[in-house]
Amino acid sequence: MESKFDIQLFAETEISSVDPTLVMTAYAKETWKAGLDKGFFKKFTGDSAEYIVHMKTELKKEAGDSITIPLLLPLTGAGITGDNQLEGNEEAMIYRSFNVIIDQIRNGIRIKGKMEEKRTQLNLRRDAKTSLSGWLSRKTDKMIFDKLSTNPTQSTNPSYNRLLFGGSATSENSIGAADTFKAEMIGKAKRLATADENTMIKPVQVDGIDTYVMIIDPCQARDLMADPVWREAQEHANIRGEDNPIFSGKLGMYEGVVVHVSPRIWRTDTGASGTKVGHALFLGAQAAVFAVGEEPTWAEDTFDYGNQVGFKFGRIFGIEKAQFKYDGVNPVDFGCINVLTASEDD
Repeated sequence: MESKFDIQLFAETEISSVDPTLVMTAYAKETWKAGLDKGFFKKFTGDSAEYIVHMKTELKKEAGDSITIPLLLPLTGAGITGDNQLEGNEEAMIYRSFNVIIDQIRNGIRIKGKMEEKRTQLNLRRDAKTSLSGWLSRKTDKMIFDKLSTNPTQSTNPSYNRLLFGGSATSENSIGAADTFKAEMIGKAKRLATADENTMIKPVQVDGIDTYVMIIDPCQARDLMADPVWREAQEHANIRGEDNPIFSGKLGMYEGVVVHVSPRIWRTDTGASGTKVGHALFLGAQAAVFAVGEEPTWAEDTFDYGNQVGFKFGRIFGIEKAQFKYDGVNPVDFGCINVLTASEDD
């Protein structure tokens, strides 16, 4: 009896017929894009100062380890009336700036050995890309949350103040369990953001409408949804701009502020008697700057006489909270207000 076997060998096109350099470049770009796409701040990030996270790429074309972000302050002079002489009385333009430091950030995966590969039918390169892009997503989100939550500007002058406390609290360590997140905190943050037209936090434009974003933690969201003022506002809220990514996954809106929830918001045991404190973020345009210094890189290598294979992904970039010295001396958070309230567990 004659037996016939139809044997087909499927080669990986990306390995066998494509220049390895192009494969590395493609995987680097795919990993970077996938990592950013998975991130919480993806919907808030863009390449202009109109976005909450402003991505700057100038350093990709020039040398340096930092990028300078300029700000032209509004003119404040009274001007000249009638036939009074303007010549010699012109107003000087005043610029302020801050720097974003960039650094190389890398991570890698090494497969234990050929026997480990033998035990699985998994596509190791694909899974390495998935794992590294997931790591990049968490890394960049953490960097942004950390930068926006650290050392908020506190001042008795409302034009410069960027810190609010819930309820009757007057400091972080005086926040008690009753000082919960309510709708009124959103209104207070917005009024503080617009207290002075010269230092106001710039809104994000959505279909021609000025919009701000508030990010709160899940426990703050629980307290907010229990607030009858919030519930009533949601019943009568006008739906607009729903196609804009800023509205994707929102909890609701209040006084023109889109509210989102993230478990990555800071929660600390820093309130009165160990009360958990949620560090909510009220955000406007250019709250943070994401400076990119170099194209992403992907590399593969072997170890132990070819028994092990490893994958590396990296890129040079930096993230900073935007701050400008309006008075020429003291830095002020440009697009962020920190709203601290109780955030007790269930």
